[in-house]
Amino acid sequence: MPTPCLSLHRIAYDPVALAFLAEAQFLDTTGVRRRRITWRGPVTAEFQRIASGLRDAALSAA
Repeated sequence: MPTPCLSLHRIAYDPVALAFLAEAQFLDTTGVRRRRITWRGPVTAEFQRIASGLRDAALSAA
């Protein structure tokens, strides 16, 4: 199976849930698919940790 192209949009932090929320967009041979994803982590986390967490959450939801 080919790897889909992934992009993250509308990234926000929910202080009640202590989680980052984002819209993941997947582009593959079937077209564009969108999913809401959540990654739990502190708002003070480093950018690389946040980006990796959101990417991993998106790929596991695909």
